Amino acid sequence: MLRILWVDDEISHLRSHIRFLEKRGYTVYTAESGRAALDLLKSHRVDLVLLDQMMVGMDGMETVAEIRKSYRELPIVMVTQSEEEELMDRALTGTVADFLTKPVNPSQILLVVKKLLTAGKLKLRQAAMEVIQQAESLRLSRDRNLDDWIALYSNWVEKDISTRGHLTADYGSFQGVGLDQLQMDFSEFIEENYRDWIVSRENCPLMSHNFLERVLFPLLDRPGELVLMVIDCMRYDQWLLMTRDIEKWFHRKAGFMVAGLPSATPYSRNSIFSGMLPRDISRFYRSGWVEEYGAPGLNRNEPVFLVDALKRLGWSGADAAVYLKASNKREGDNIRKGLSHFLEKGFMALVVNYIDHLTHGRSELDLIRDLAPDVKSFRALAESWFAGSFLREMLMTLSARGATVVVTSDHGSVQAGRIAWVRGARGMSSSVRYRFGMSLSADSRQSILIRDPTAWGLPGDNPRKSYVLARGDYLLFHEHVAREDMYNFRGSFQHGGVSMDEMIVPCDVLTPRRVM
Repeated sequence: MLRILWVDDEISHLRSHIRFLEKRGYTVYTAESGRAALDLLKSHRVDLVLLDQMMVGMDGMETVAEIRKSYRELPIVMVTQSEEEELMDRALTGTVADFLTKPVNPSQILLVVKKLLTAGKLKLRQAAMEVIQQAESLRLSRDRNLDDWIALYSNWVEKDISTRGHLTADYGSFQGVGLDQLQMDFSEFIEENYRDWIVSRENCPLMSHNFLERVLFPLLDRPGELVLMVIDCMRYDQWLLMTRDIEKWFHRKAGFMVAGLPSATPYSRNSIFSGMLPRDISRFYRSGWVEEYGAPGLNRNEPVFLVDALKRLGWSGADAAVYLKASNKREGDNIRKGLSHFLEKGFMALVVNYIDHLTHGRSELDLIRDLAPDVKSFRALAESWFAGSFLREMLMTLSARGATVVVTSDHGSVQAGRIAWVRGARGMSSSVRYRFGMSLSADSRQSILIRDPTAWGLPGDNPRKSYVLARGDYLLFHEHVAREDMYNFRGSFQHGGVSMDEMIVPCDVLTPRRVM
């Protein structure tokens, strides 16, 4: 039950209004002075204060100042004789949450109370119902396509952010298909369609291996500077929080891309810069292909891949293409300061590695795990980094220069928790969201087993070679895994498997907004 404190030196004249609120389920405490209100707040829990501005003795604004010394977030609604500009300013700056002008009627009071006390819950319920209806409609559809999945995922993420993470946290309390099941359904959709996508130019969606051709190449010969920015391991929700600032400086043409499989750096990011599937990278660049995650040199050939890909596409300036990587503030600041040099020929590609480091650091450091135990706090950590990062400063500078920026990610990450067991011959790879090796086996309900790698666009360099990709939020462990490893990885954010969080990544074209 929600509790209201109504402070007015003529409170006896407001009995009908008080009864009106009580009939609608609110508990209403009363006080006839600012001092009495302060005393009552010391001993009673209150959710909102209705406060008369003009009172004998301590007036409304003095009472607000005293309340704020102890209760900074308590909503206060000022009831005033006139719509004074000073009071409006105080409402806008947060000193008071809202104000009402006398004479007030019960409906006005109820509206402002609902807005401040129950609007969040109503918004959450409405958001959940919309996502549930969309999800159930998609599950019942016989001809569901990728656009349907992207629409569901983007709507879910956008509403989760608008409800401050409560949609995902409280989703289970609403009746409807669970989020875990949606992720599993998505993995089945990918299993059914992925192989057809990669053999068809016409019916293939925007993916890592065709990104250069479809998105970047058409922009290369346009006038002005062009920057390709690949933010490694960035989720869609993290990008949305960054765009709150970015939209001040750029017009954002929003889009999505499907990360290649496995949704991990050796495959999806190399595919972006080479314009090839991993199968073809391993064929054409035998000495430059490194497959095992964690091995040195995973992306050492990306500058070569990029130049060769741009040449194949027919861009005359390919040899002058600049490739850069920033893994910390010092490297990022140096690139930002040298933009005139790096953009001398009009184009550069930049890989930003910070979020990838944050993601893996969370698995390895208890401090980061404690700071970001769930999706909501993990995205907030990325938002906090961006607010003071070189990336924010660089985007401001690029906007001022009039540069067009293409922003995407090689893959996202998913918070993994459930365990799936995988078996195979000696020499199996060690990643926890995907595995490759000889004669692998795993439960098909928890993972996708790939025995024909080339059909999935993956290297088939040995007839016994196979891959296992984790579905949903599963972690792939072999039977001899150490308990400490299981502890470190459960609840961590990982990538390489098949989930919406890993595979549906932003792909936006930013064009600078002019200041007139």
